[in-house]
Amino acid sequence: MVAVPKGAKVPEDHKSAAQIDAEGIGMTDVAWRGHVFTIMSDADDYPTPAVMAFELGQNVRGLGIVLGPKQYAEFLKAAPTKRDVNDFLEVMGEALGLGN
Repeated sequence: MVAVPKGAKVPEDHKSAAQIDAEGIGMTDVAWRGHVFTIMSDADDYPTPAVMAFELGQNVRGLGIVLGPKQYAEFLKAAPTKRDVNDFLEVMGEALGLGN
């Protein structure tokens, strides 16, 4: 189950932990540089702003939305450069079976 801190606001375009569990949305763990990030397995379940950001080439913004605030903060501590973001997105794609 995905944990949402008590009192945290969930934007309308994001699914709550309860909704994710109820809908049976698959989650995938992405292991990268000693960290494990949990994301939705199917991009069709991503919030619309994330999809729009990726389509516009705004990968950093899209990734932040997909990871959510807590995981994104952890990611930023480990990935200070655009090259790091691109490396993570490549690993993420492989974990989701989207490799070349």
